Amino acid sequence: MVHFLEDIKKCGSKIAYRILDGDKSYNISYEQYYAQVGICAYNIEQLVGDISGKRIAAYCDSSYEYMVLMGALIFSRAVLVPVNYYESQDNILYEISNSGADFVITDNGKIYNEDLSVPLITLSEVIGERGGIKELCDFSAEEKDSDLFIIYTSGTTGKSKGVVLSVGNMFGFQKTIVDEYAPIDVSSHIDAYVNFPFYHIAGITAWAALMEMGGTMYISRNPRNVLFDLENENIDCAAVTPATLNLWKKAIARGHMERLGHAKLILTAGAAPDINSIEALLNKGVMYGQFYGMTETCGNITCNYDCKNHLKSVGRTVPNTEVFFIDGELCIKSPTIMKYYHNNDVETSKTVIDGALHTGDLGYIDEDGYIYITGRKKNLIILSGGENVSPEELENELYKCEFIHECKVYAEGDRICTRIYADEDKKDLVAAYIADLNKRLPIFKRIYKKDIQSEPLEKTGSGKIKR
Repeated sequence: MVHFLEDIKKCGSKIAYRILDGDKSYNISYEQYYAQVGICAYNIEQLVGDISGKRIAAYCDSSYEYMVLMGALIFSRAVLVPVNYYESQDNILYEISNSGADFVITDNGKIYNEDLSVPLITLSEVIGERGGIKELCDFSAEEKDSDLFIIYTSGTTGKSKGVVLSVGNMFGFQKTIVDEYAPIDVSSHIDAYVNFPFYHIAGITAWAALMEMGGTMYISRNPRNVLFDLENENIDCAAVTPATLNLWKKAIARGHMERLGHAKLILTAGAAPDINSIEALLNKGVMYGQFYGMTETCGNITCNYDCKNHLKSVGRTVPNTEVFFIDGELCIKSPTIMKYYHNNDVETSKTVIDGALHTGDLGYIDEDGYIYITGRKKNLIILSGGENVSPEELENELYKCEFIHECKVYAEGDRICTRIYADEDKKDLVAAYIADLNKRLPIFKRIYKKDIQSEPLEKTGSGKIKR
């Protein structure tokens, strides 16, 4: 069924990774990566024995070593539990406990053995030669329903849910970050910069896609250097978080395309991107692609490469995917849909109905097959008079104010409220904009309370603003 490792071996001396670290940048070949995965698997087995079927939490920051660890764990038939590196201590401990992890591998001193009821291993203990190498093999067709990951969704409200993904979800058919609709030719090779974290489904699927394609993944040794790491590089595309795209906006506007590694195509997923950033890219002749997906769909189920004509769309469906709408809610049927939520039958039964994933996203599909997301079903504000208010609709209006960096709309009783992140010296201008906006809104949609702060709003692990 799976020929992932076989494909890696065939790539031999081709460059699999380029680690960006200024003058110290270096390359790693496919054969080097394959060997290091086998060494890591051997080291883990020497420490704890056979890990087949065991749940292992990885609490490590994104790095090349994380991808070595990921390959070693899943192809040793363990179930990997990637833990968001920047989550709160309480949530980290909750996810480790809820997943039933047999032990934890970490690269830092943020959690200690006394915090846990399971053993703790450091990443340095399992990376690097220790005298042996384990021969790993690809998954067979009989293993397609075996658990592969438990990935906790960073919900905008409430506790995270553990999404159980199978071998078939991840490797059932070849994933790709570009396809026949992409506006660049990568039939022979692709050089792609990726800065989605590898504890996030977007980072995991980017890793799988690039390895299957025989491409080269560029990653920053220090994520804080995203504005400079690509200056002396030439890449085909960059798959980056919307937050990174926003950071690049000023460089794009000033024509410093070398900051983007002269990328021909920029891809984002996760939180909705800033429309102004996209327009800045298009105006500079750089093509843009937008993905839509969820942890529950094991990555993207749509892609949009025609942003000039469908700027606000998340695109059309990828192969093997069917979408339809029930009462305005986007529903999906696909072989990549999760097995279930771990230890949460109630939420599973609400989310997967008759084989279809109910996303909770509201939207529509146009006559050309392009899907548009208009809001979240659970975010909908229903007032006592029966009126429905979409927070996303009002947030889109607020974002038209150039001084508003971030915002969220919510209700207190029957009153619409907003919390806004803006620079201290722009607060009066933001307040004036809201006063003018209220004159144009129906009475029931008017914003009665505004909390304007000079600090960013709290985010989930995927960069979405917490509700």
